[in-house]
Amino acid sequence: MSLIALIPAIVCTVALFFWPPAKVFRNVALPVIILLPLYYSFKAPLTPPIDFGDAVLLPLGIAIAFRGMRLWHYSFMDLWIVIFLISTCVADRLSGYATGSIFELFDKTNYVLIPYMAGKMLIEQDGNRAAIVKRIVVLMFAASIPSFYECFWRDNLYRIAFQPYLFANTIWLTQIRNGFGRVAGPYAQAELAGMTFLVGIVLALFLARYYSWGERFRRAPWFPIRKSSLVIAVLLLALLLTQSRGPELGALIAIPIALVGRSRRVLRSIFIAAVFAAVVGSASYVAIMRYTDTRQVTSEDQSSAVYRKIMLENYLPLAEHGGPWGRGLSFLDYHAIGAQASIDNEYLLVWLTQGYVGILSFLLLVFGTLYNLVLATIYNPQKIDRSFAFTLLGIFIGLLFVIATVFLGGQPLIIFFLIVGWSETVLLRPAEREYPVFQQVYT
Repeated sequence: MSLIALIPAIVCTVALFFWPPAKVFRNVALPVIILLPLYYSFKAPLTPPIDFGDAVLLPLGIAIAFRGMRLWHYSFMDLWIVIFLISTCVADRLSGYATGSIFELFDKTNYVLIPYMAGKMLIEQDGNRAAIVKRIVVLMFAASIPSFYECFWRDNLYRIAFQPYLFANTIWLTQIRNGFGRVAGPYAQAELAGMTFLVGIVLALFLARYYSWGERFRRAPWFPIRKSSLVIAVLLLALLLTQSRGPELGALIAIPIALVGRSRRVLRSIFIAAVFAAVVGSASYVAIMRYTDTRQVTSEDQSSAVYRKIMLENYLPLAEHGGPWGRGLSFLDYHAIGAQASIDNEYLLVWLTQGYVGILSFLLLVFGTLYNLVLATIYNPQKIDRSFAFTLLGIFIGLLFVIATVFLGGQPLIIFFLIVGWSETVLLRPAEREYPVFQQVYT
């Protein structure tokens, strides 16, 4: 692949000489992560593959470590994240795939540890919440527009634009469902795109409620639709055009939880949201069981559901007997069962490849994040802070539902662990919160 993939590393490194890491994260890292496809990578001899995400996150992580560790507040979550990282490479190392284990550790350091560090260090303390949330939403809105091409012309504009210059091919091709291409944008596949747009929709609803974007577009005052309404509508359309049931159901769970924070009767709203989420989850489970109660597949939708059911039957026993460190990612390269090399369930994938240590540390991170966000919804003194905690809580629970139907990779993996780190600082001591800076960004 062309050295073009390393350009974000150069830009990020130069920017760090002039800007603090928080500003580089907002102005350099987020645009690269959200707007560029992360499935192309540069590979030199004796080095791990480096994609756009690796290229921009690695220098940022080094800068955070050198400039911000004196302000780091240690917690049990730090221990769980370290154990989780170690578990990603031990099995392959023990199986004799030393090079592969090093490459996997490098990739997970960039996609798991550094987003966690950024979420913990670069947002709330610097008063960057509003600017970061708006930047994420605007970038996802911008990424979604070219993605609509894929629905009707069954080809991906991002692949068309980048592939000739990067001199590389990709395994990610447009999937067809109901006669239309499933929108994937720069996010590799439709399910990952759906997870990304889910995040954008919920954050956009928070912005529309608490921050004025202006009634009209500055350069198009004649446009009849409000700016916030257009952004939400486009992101919602993008989610629907992915034709991904998991992210769509995840959004149905996430949005009611996020909206609880703006309610005057919080307890009643929590009860309604919980009942709604339980109904959606239960109905989805029953529908899936009935849908996969036969091996006579009559549609692509049913084929996808049956694949997941057979996958559980094949791999769950192997995960149960995989020991403390699991079987490693190399197991799927050489010992896949029935051509099922893709594990469309993140919990099963972690358990199978990282063992009891991996799945336990992952679940501890999940429960720790939920605990932090629930505390923030209760104890934050200002309504806007409580509402934002509910927003992150809704997103996180929605993603937890979705990853039971798909693996966690690419941009959603980065966003997931960004939220894990972010949850550590949503409830800050008053001395740590710099509201003047926060207000200066958005007023």
